[in-house]
Amino acid sequence: MVASTVLLTATAAGAADPPTFSRDVAPILFEKCVQCHRPNQAAPMSLLSYREARPWARGMARAVENGDMPPWSAESEHVVFRNDLSLSAEQIATIAGWATGGAPEGDPADLPPAPTFPEGWTLGEPDYVLTLDRIEVPAEGPDLFPKQRIALELEEERWVQAIEFLPGDRRATHHFQATYTTPRRESGGPIGSGERVSEGAGGSGVFGIWTAGMPPYVFPEGTGRVLGPGTTITMDSHYHPFGEATSDVTRIGIYFGKGELEREVATVSVANTGIRIPPGAGHHAEEGFFQPDDDMQILAFSPHMHVRGKAMTYRILHADGSSETLLDVPKYDYNWQWLYYPTEPIDLPASSRIEVTAVWDNSESNPANPDPTREIIYRGDVVNEMFVGFMEIVRKDGGYHRPKDNVDKLTKLIARHPRGTSFLADGFLPIAFWTPREGEGILYVASGLQMFTITLDDFAWSGDRLRVTTHFPTPEASATTTVIEAELDAQGALQGTITMGADTERPFEMKMVGQPAGRAPSTEATGAAAGE
Repeated sequence: MVASTVLLTATAAGAADPPTFSRDVAPILFEKCVQCHRPNQAAPMSLLSYREARPWARGMARAVENGDMPPWSAESEHVVFRNDLSLSAEQIATIAGWATGGAPEGDPADLPPAPTFPEGWTLGEPDYVLTLDRIEVPAEGPDLFPKQRIALELEEERWVQAIEFLPGDRRATHHFQATYTTPRRESGGPIGSGERVSEGAGGSGVFGIWTAGMPPYVFPEGTGRVLGPGTTITMDSHYHPFGEATSDVTRIGIYFGKGELEREVATVSVANTGIRIPPGAGHHAEEGFFQPDDDMQILAFSPHMHVRGKAMTYRILHADGSSETLLDVPKYDYNWQWLYYPTEPIDLPASSRIEVTAVWDNSESNPANPDPTREIIYRGDVVNEMFVGFMEIVRKDGGYHRPKDNVDKLTKLIARHPRGTSFLADGFLPIAFWTPREGEGILYVASGLQMFTITLDDFAWSGDRLRVTTHFPTPEASATTTVIEAELDAQGALQGTITMGADTERPFEMKMVGQPAGRAPSTEATGAAAGE
C-alpha cells in the first residue's frame, strides 16, 4: 500500500513536471548514496553521473521503495539521529517518479557539483596509527571473517577525541568492529603513579565501527574515551570476494584530545550470555537490561548480533513506570552494523533503566542462516550468536565514571526476587542468581559499569541440591560454560562450587557460599587455577 501510494504520488507529480536526473535525482544521490556508490568502493555500481545511474533506474526505485537502500533501519518514538541515511517520502517519490517517467537526464546545467572525497585521512594526519595485518581476499569463495588483536604502545594515559578507519581496498572490505580493553582504576579518574588498576571503570567496550559509507568516529568537544598503558584492540573484520583477487591492509587513525578531558565516554553493554535459540525457531526473543550507577547521558547506540539476528529494541523505563522506545531496529542486518547517534544526548537518570529485547531467526527462511538444525548459544564466532546492546554513555555532571560497588548493586537487584531461591555470591566476579523451583531463572554478573543478565533455563533442584549449567561472559567477547553445584545448609545458604570454563582444557573452580538475599556473600578460589 505504501509503495503504491508513493508511485501514485510520483506519477501525479510527474504529469506536470517529471523529475530529471540533473535537477532532482542527483542531489539526493550526492547527499545519501555516493559515499559508497562510486568507483573503487564496496557498492557494485557508481551513481556519480547520469551515464552510470541510468541503467539502474528501476532497480534504484525498487530498492528505495522497499527500504533496502540506503541501508538504515533505525526507528524511534521521539529520538532523531544525526547520521540518519534514510530517505524522506518526498525523496523516494522523486526517484520512483524519475524511473517510471523514463529516467530523463534533464538539463546538464541543473546538475550540482559532484562531491569530492579525500584519498587519505578525512580528519588529517592522526596522532597514532594502528596498522593491521595484511588480509588476502581471493577472487571467489565464501566471505572472510578474520580476527586480529593489537597492543597499543602507550606510555601514559591519553584520551581519544576521534577515530578513523582507512581500509586498503574498499571494494573487498564490508565492515569492521573494533573493541578495546584498557586497565583502569575502579574509583574513576586518571591512573596515578603506583596505583592498582582493574578493568572495572568502563575500560572495555566498542572502540569503533566502520561500515561502507560510515564517517569517522568523532566525540563531542571535550568528550572522549580514555586509554591507558596496556590497552589492546581486538578487530573483527568482514571481507567479501568480488571477482578479483586482492589484499587489504587497513589502518586505524587515533586522534588524541587536547587539554583536560571534561567528560569520559564509556561503553556499556546490555548483554544476555545465557541465550539458547532452538533449532528452526523463526522468532526467538530474549531480554537484558542496564541499570545506571548515576545520572548518565547516552551518546550512541550500537546493536550487535550475528547472522541470525532479526531485530533489537531499546526502551527506557522511568521511575514512574512509564516507558518509551529509544531505538527500534526492526530489520537488523549483520552486514550493516551502525552506531546510531542521537542529535542530542539522551538523559538516563539513575532511577531509570534500559531494557533491550533481541530477536533471532534460526529458521530455513533466513537465507544467511548457516545451519537451521542447530541449537544456538552465545559465542563470539559468527556461526553462533551474541546479544549485546552497546551504548556510549557519559556522566551527566561530567568528569570520569565512578562505578558503584558491585556487591551493593547485586544486593539491590536480587532483592526483587523471592527469598529462599535467591542467592548472592561474592569473589573475584560477584554474582547473584534466582533459581525458582519451576520455570526460568536469572543470573546477574556485575563488573564496574558492566552488568550482564544471563537467562537460566538449564538448572534443576533435587531436594536441597542445585545444579546450574549456563554461560558466563569472557574478556574475548564470548562466553564459557559455567556449572554451579551446591546444596542448602541449615542456615539456608548454598554451599558448593562454581566451575568456569567447564568446556575448556583448564577449568577454573571456586568454592562458593551463596548467601540468601540480604546476607553477606562469599566465594573462595580453590584448586590449581586459584593460585594463578
